[in-house]
Amino acid sequence: MSETRTMAEYLVGLKYSDLPAEVIAKCKELILDSLACGIGGSRSPLGRVVRELAAELGGNPQSSVLGTGSKTACTLAAYTNASSINALDYDDTGKGGHPGSSIIPAVMALGERLGKDGQSILLACVAGYEIGTRVAAAIEPTWERYRQIHGVGTAQTFGSMAACAKLLDLDLDQVLNAFGVAGTSAPVAHAGKFGWHDKSIPFVKDNVAWPAQAGLQAALLAQKGYEGSESILDGDRGYWVMAGSDQCDFKILTDFTGYEIMKVSLKPYPCCRWIHTTLDALGALIKESRPKIADIDRIEVFAIEPLAEFFGKTNPRTFLDVEFSIPYSVALKFHATPHSEWFEPKNWTRPEIQTLASKVSVTLDEEYQALYLKLNRQSSRMPTRLEVFFKGGDKLVGYADDASGSPTNPLSREQRLAKVEDLLQKSFSQGKREAFIGLVENLEQTSHIGELMGLLKVS
Repeated sequence: MSETRTMAEYLVGLKYSDLPAEVIAKCKELILDSLACGIGGSRSPLGRVVRELAAELGGNPQSSVLGTGSKTACTLAAYTNASSINALDYDDTGKGGHPGSSIIPAVMALGERLGKDGQSILLACVAGYEIGTRVAAAIEPTWERYRQIHGVGTAQTFGSMAACAKLLDLDLDQVLNAFGVAGTSAPVAHAGKFGWHDKSIPFVKDNVAWPAQAGLQAALLAQKGYEGSESILDGDRGYWVMAGSDQCDFKILTDFTGYEIMKVSLKPYPCCRWIHTTLDALGALIKESRPKIADIDRIEVFAIEPLAEFFGKTNPRTFLDVEFSIPYSVALKFHATPHSEWFEPKNWTRPEIQTLASKVSVTLDEEYQALYLKLNRQSSRMPTRLEVFFKGGDKLVGYADDASGSPTNPLSREQRLAKVEDLLQKSFSQGKREAFIGLVENLEQTSHIGELMGLLKVS
């Protein structure tokens, strides 16, 4: 049996009534988180650029653009909103990347255009996570190959495609065509040119926006009879080779026991997920010992190879550099800067932030590198030790290897809602924030997703 066909048959056969209560609840958490990240991210320089371009391009006013009161063509809305959701690097993470930032904006854009109800939206999103994250996990390259080439948005195109195919209620032949179109529309594995040695991290960053648009467009084209390869994921010339991987675990593609969506993590900090165990360790030290910043001589972070090689930047040029800087993330957290404001230059260029960041170094720990590989290279399982040295000779040591927000170390409802409140407070009144949260938490009762997107208008 073709792996592509097996996935397509699963997608066509999936029903809302099949979904366990915990899967529906998880999906609503991810939708709430992503849309809040999109409103917050729309205020960033990256979000502003894509919003301005969407306004210039115009198009059929089908779907809402986050951070505005306007609408544009659904494919352009998917691209624009995906960019905003991922802009602060605060969005959900799973195997291989940021699945929600490609799936959820595509579903919301198409769902608004079609006038879909809440149950249809939830089913489509779950379908996207189940297909997209399996493709990402199956084609993950070996560590040696990963260090040379990999991509985040590459596999996410299948997630957004699957979600939109489900929303369109495509039949098996149409879904097979959509798989083929999605595979040949997916972005290249670009992370080898992530900007570590260039002037700055590029705005395309994790490349989640094009997969949102490409997956949505693949489903729409298939609906109209556009044909694609029906075996895109199969064999020794399959998608895994196109994506730059050196291996593919075909069993992962066809094993639908359990729900992959339950393995997706939420982020408590607006920075690369690989930095989160460092910040968790720091947070524990701050809570337990309440160290004074003025007394700190230096901070040493011991972590895996890529963190030691790339994440020690102390001269960020843009807010994106800050998102991938351990020194600046540590300094911003130590100074209790509101998470929704980390991206603002007025915060990360403050002299006290720069001074503390200059005292932070990142060093490779070979044992942690080995442990990370043993833990199956999960972005939430990043072994890290933090040592804070004080001018008087004292030292504090913290360690973490299971980041908060992971499936095994989840955020509480209070923590999740606090994040949403922080991201929305500059755009919406308290009453509007409460209405938004209530609507998403009861999304299965919504008759038209336009009600939710209309609530998110920003004048």
